[in-house]
Amino acid sequence: MSYTALARRYRSQSFDDVVGQEPIAQTLRNAIATDRLHHAYLFCGTRGVGKTSMARIFARALNAPDTITDCPKPAGVDYPDLDVQQRMADAIMRGDDINVIEIDGASNRSVEDARQLIANAGLAPSGNARFKVYIIDEVHMLTKDAFNTLLKLMEEPPSHLKFILATTEPHKVLPTIHSRCQRFDFRNIPTAKIVEHLRHVVKAEKLGAEDAVLFQVARLGNGSMRDALSLLDRLLATGQDPLTAEVLEHMLGLPDRQIVHALAEAIATSDVAQALAKTDELLNRGIAIEQLLTVMSDHFRNLMLIAACGADSELVELDDEARKSSAEQAKKFDTAALVHILSLLENVSRYARSSSTARALLDAAIVRLALSEKFADLAALVAGASGVPFGAAAEKKKLAPVSPPPPKPNAERARERSVGSAGSTSSPPPQPRQSPQAPPPPGRRRPMSPAQRDQVMNEPLIKQIVETFDARLIDVRAEDNGSKEEPTENGNE
Repeated sequence: MSYTALARRYRSQSFDDVVGQEPIAQTLRNAIATDRLHHAYLFCGTRGVGKTSMARIFARALNAPDTITDCPKPAGVDYPDLDVQQRMADAIMRGDDINVIEIDGASNRSVEDARQLIANAGLAPSGNARFKVYIIDEVHMLTKDAFNTLLKLMEEPPSHLKFILATTEPHKVLPTIHSRCQRFDFRNIPTAKIVEHLRHVVKAEKLGAEDAVLFQVARLGNGSMRDALSLLDRLLATGQDPLTAEVLEHMLGLPDRQIVHALAEAIATSDVAQALAKTDELLNRGIAIEQLLTVMSDHFRNLMLIAACGADSELVELDDEARKSSAEQAKKFDTAALVHILSLLENVSRYARSSSTARALLDAAIVRLALSEKFADLAALVAGASGVPFGAAAEKKKLAPVSPPPPKPNAERARERSVGSAGSTSSPPPQPRQSPQAPPPPGRRRPMSPAQRDQVMNEPLIKQIVETFDARLIDVRAEDNGSKEEPTENGNE
């Protein structure tokens, strides 16, 4: 007997079986119950999230809403199965029914194929079927001329005709097609729901698997149930029972999680030699540099989420044991440090793809991370650069509140009145208004010698600012204020 892949054997057979798409399933179920059926539907979403399965289930519900189970059969007589509706439903789910036609848009994309579809669409459904349903998968692969050929049919189709279009790239479908369809966006399946379904499959196969394995398989599926089931199929082919993390790492070529954890621990403790040793150990096991960078980014992402949101956050997709150990390790990093690490790993990954010295880039990044004993946030950097606590300079610039002048003595007030009365007969000519004086110019800035410039560039604080903000110093000059010469940065980006 031939083997059937898990993705086909455990394919959804009802609306309730489609994992992670409950709102869409409920909407389609209500449309059938209230007989508010559109003539064309567009199912959008990434691969393996249930678009084709939902299309088949919907087509079956349109043509076989009820099953006949009360057909009388005399006792003692072996009658064949008379449940026509059930046989029709099974044929639809297998893709064998003549009233539900599945078309691959990638291989039937020409104008001639579209014209053949139009010619067949005019035929009424056979048997007891209510509708003739066309399921066009990967519809975005149709040519523009083929789309235009279908426009008139999709705008005014016969009453017995229904279209269900499925695509992974809806932006490639013509807007005129969009406007004639009811669109449903299938979301990526959450990791927790994939894990739950994988547990059900493993139990049905009468096998065992560690939770860490199921979590890792679900995460590698990237929201696709079909991809996760295909990975599980590869693991089951090993014949191991139960499935362990060692089997997963060996079969899929994944880095050892314990070694990755030890590498992060060495970075946290600034142990350069240990960090390089763990990196070399992972590479000697056949792990590609790009894959190692991806796994490291994933590990430090979990640490960042734990530091920012807590170990119990749903964003942290780890099993209980890995969550506990990662929570302990996250305490050794500052959140700003983890953000910097992720940014650096992303830059190295981008350059390593096209570099002939990717190993050197990786080692340099590991050394750079391990030597960074601490990462200051923006406020700390500004405070260190100015020599005063952050915000203190602004406090100095605040003006003191204006107080009223003290009262003048009586004799002085009398003298002012007498002078004013005497000058009332002959007032002096108005004086020209003086223009406001410009503030004194700042100290003159003069170029620095190469030795002075190198000294400034090697300052730890300046180097940390440049690395943290990925800056570039354009010019460095010394300000001559008559008392003390200080190097200042001018024009850094």
